[in-house]
Amino acid sequence: MVKAKVTSATKPAAVNKTDNIAEIKDTHTSQLVIALCGPIGSPIPDVAQAFKQCLEKNFGYDYAEILKLSRQIEKLSGPAPSGNAYERVKYLIDKGDELRGRHGAGVLAELAVSEIAFDRQKHKKNNEPQRFEPRRVCHIVDSIKNQQELDLLRLVYRDMVYVVGVYAPESLRTTSLQQKGMSLKQIYTLIDRDSGEEFAHGQTVRDTFPNADFFLRVDSSSGSQVNARVERFLDLILGVKVMTPTYSETAMYAAASAAGNSACLSRQVGAAITDVHGNIIATGWNDVPKFGGGLYAADPNGDQKSDHDLRCWNKGAKCYNDDEKHLIAELLVDELADAKAITKSAKEKAKNAILANGKLRNLIEFSRSVHAEMHAIINAGKNGAALAGSKLFVTTYPCHSCARHIVAAGISEVYFIEPYRKSLATKLHDDSITEDESDTKKVRVLPYDGVAPARYLKLFRVPRDSRKSKGALLTIDPRHSQPRFDKTLEALPTLEAVVVKKLREKNLIHAG
Repeated sequence: MVKAKVTSATKPAAVNKTDNIAEIKDTHTSQLVIALCGPIGSPIPDVAQAFKQCLEKNFGYDYAEILKLSRQIEKLSGPAPSGNAYERVKYLIDKGDELRGRHGAGVLAELAVSEIAFDRQKHKKNNEPQRFEPRRVCHIVDSIKNQQELDLLRLVYRDMVYVVGVYAPESLRTTSLQQKGMSLKQIYTLIDRDSGEEFAHGQTVRDTFPNADFFLRVDSSSGSQVNARVERFLDLILGVKVMTPTYSETAMYAAASAAGNSACLSRQVGAAITDVHGNIIATGWNDVPKFGGGLYAADPNGDQKSDHDLRCWNKGAKCYNDDEKHLIAELLVDELADAKAITKSAKEKAKNAILANGKLRNLIEFSRSVHAEMHAIINAGKNGAALAGSKLFVTTYPCHSCARHIVAAGISEVYFIEPYRKSLATKLHDDSITEDESDTKKVRVLPYDGVAPARYLKLFRVPRDSRKSKGALLTIDPRHSQPRFDKTLEALPTLEAVVVKKLREKNLIHAG
């Protein structure tokens, strides 16, 4: 083989790595997208304004624009009726459902993306068609109502978008809606619809809310409370101050980490218990108990088919709770057929109707698993820890079976992320359990507040030596701070263009 002779003319030009890095960094933007999600009646408009004012006043953002998805509904479906708050909200929910039904469950988020994209088009770099000025701007989406909307924003903006779950106690939300002229019947009708409609393109705040990056529980009408919480979150994502997690954030992260141990076929749940000083004294997760104490766990040698691991996935490969419910339905249908209450040909239809009934579908009594809360309480007992006055952090609202053990153990407060529709905790134990923040005479079960476990490590772990310069604390001017996870402008317009193109195909926006 003859080797080609390399001359100075054929040698590749030297690459200036410093220039390359600088050029790539120059494409990054300080832009943020903040999407708000919360149950109806929560102070989402107040939180949106707090983000806007804090970004513009404290962090030197050129502007923070609030994108109200309700305006997109009115733009496409006509103005909502004025003068009657209930009819206005009902109209917006109805028309929003219609739009999602016709054009896809994420269509309102797509329209928000198109607004952000059109705003970017006004700021091209040196009039170059595909280059854009990196700007210090934020778009605040008020507010997303289902999982598809959240998924779309994350697909386009990745770590640049932050989803904030805004929650206020039902008593405050009810009072807020009453002040707008709604009756209690109207309020609870709207709360039920907003929480989770029984079709894919409806509002499903109950299922979307737990996937937020930050949870903001507003338990008073104080504007200073909202402002302080918003500023802390912005300090954290913009890396302005030395910040460490609260006891609650560390405890919920421990609970979420514990959930990863579970092999339950239904859902993974984790729990952590802290003492009165906030120290974690026990963790637990839901899984099948084994003889001799404790729960089954993965084989230490990595054998995923070990005969020593007899959890449901490896013992019948089925959910025993669901299996028992099917047996109950079959027995009921056989009894009805024997009594000639139904014909034999109608047995299968009757069985499906029974299984579809919420009371039977929600039974949890036949599970082989110990629940996460019970496991944590047992582990605390093994450690000799006293639980009087302790706090329980759990990824999912406790079921009514765990509720009685929580009360008996002396736990004073429970914090959860994901709602649990099957739970009858407050119905069966209203003498001992409350969701009222102000009632300290009972075990308070409250929504978690703080950084979501999924964002915990990303936000609280920082690069080595990023907090000091020559041995001294490195100070950062908030007005020139950079988001912890910025994104290149080379990628954003391309992703936004895909969304805009689809909207044009649906004739929801026009070229221009």
